[in-house]
Amino acid sequence: MHTTDPADRASAAGELLAAVGATDALLLRAAPTGGWRHVAGHGAGAPSAVQRAERRADRSADHLADRAVRGGGVVRVLSGSPVTVAADYRAATAAVVACEDDVVVVIGSPTRSERLLAASDDELRAAARRLAAVLDVPASGGLTGTGSLEGPVVDELRALHAVQELTGALRRSPAEAVERVARVLQEALGCQLAAVWLDGGPATVVRAVQTGRTGKGGPGSLDGVALDRATDTDVLVAARAAAAASATLGAPLRPEDGAVAALVLPLGGAEAAGGPTGGVLAVRSGPEAQPFSPLRRRIATQLVHTAGTVMAVVLARQKVEQQLSDTRLQLGRDALTDVGSRHRWDSELAAAQGLVNAGVPVAVALLDLDDLKLVNDEHGHAAGDELLRTCGAALRGCLRDSSDVVARVGGDEFAVLVPRVGDVDALVARLRAGVEAARTADGLPLRVSVGAARAEPGRTVAEAVAAADAAMYEDKRRRRAERARTSGRTGR
Repeated sequence: MHTTDPADRASAAGELLAAVGATDALLLRAAPTGGWRHVAGHGAGAPSAVQRAERRADRSADHLADRAVRGGGVVRVLSGSPVTVAADYRAATAAVVACEDDVVVVIGSPTRSERLLAASDDELRAAARRLAAVLDVPASGGLTGTGSLEGPVVDELRALHAVQELTGALRRSPAEAVERVARVLQEALGCQLAAVWLDGGPATVVRAVQTGRTGKGGPGSLDGVALDRATDTDVLVAARAAAAASATLGAPLRPEDGAVAALVLPLGGAEAAGGPTGGVLAVRSGPEAQPFSPLRRRIATQLVHTAGTVMAVVLARQKVEQQLSDTRLQLGRDALTDVGSRHRWDSELAAAQGLVNAGVPVAVALLDLDDLKLVNDEHGHAAGDELLRTCGAALRGCLRDSSDVVARVGGDEFAVLVPRVGDVDALVARLRAGVEAARTADGLPLRVSVGAARAEPGRTVAEAVAAADAAMYEDKRRRRAERARTSGRTGR
């Protein structure tokens, strides 16, 4: 809302502040030489009001603006009496909100404001961005909220910060890394929308938070244009097509769709042999958006090159981890639970038949981990994986020596092979007690259905496995029936 009428701007700012329980606002910009410049405001936050106040400036309060930028969020102030918040402005209740790395808005009240205290961070961010658009004067350079502050020092600092943020993707999965790269580029390039995709891999689209719709030309509004309505799939299809053919962007990324400026850059490719291939899209949109400056275009190219290097490391790490997992499986270890794999189990059964043929009895026990699906549904698959790992560790603790074998033979099924066992019932009791005494790190209990049988000379191990399987399912049916009876008595 870049009206030049002071009365209109004051009225709009007052309405925005009243909505969050405040009376004053300050617009701060990062100064090229460091610190913050107080460039505009409303109420007691207007520069003229501050300059007239008969109190000495306390520049140490600028640390609140620095904190807001570093934390990427909102810094709140509450005091029994007014204290210095930023520049020379004093308030009893205030919020210092980073809109960009180089733009901060202070929202305040000279008295305690319950409404301002109750406002969520999202509400305050939305109000701050709209206030920034209302308070800024076009003749001073214009604040768009989409990266129109093109000072060389500020842009270079933004780029350095973005490179640091990109390195945070190194230890993430490819999908998480793509998401992080997109968000870093969206923020660093000051755009409304950013997309990143890997050929044959993950892709994502991130958008700047809409700060409210105030009608035609209002801050944060795209007035229902095609780009605003476009799905992520629409955006990615158009971006991929333009990148593949080095062509002009089609719908919904055309100027008539609301895209004021757009960049499409390759991720990897011929300049990064052996690395990932894909692309990056950055779009500025909205009535206040500005074209990308030559400096910002150069920064975009540098950041995308860095992003390509980061993604190459992420994919290389994933490949190595997969190779290690494959090797462990080939060596007979289940990657999740660190007990024997199904491949090892089959090999051990063949060896066990040799023991039986030599006159050594072998017991086979099969266990089914109850409620794994319930845990996955209610607590997430990470909790389900932890349940399986805990079960595997408990079963390893039940083994007597290296001649005993435990393996994971299915999604929630484990198997135990124990030579020279006389009492199969005692084996079942020992295994059940060992598992059900265990708890996951989050305190979730374990329950198992267990069945066992013994292969003696004259019988096959395969017959013992079938008998153990039947006994396990009979145990599961019995336990379910017992729980149903218990629930019925409790309900009555």
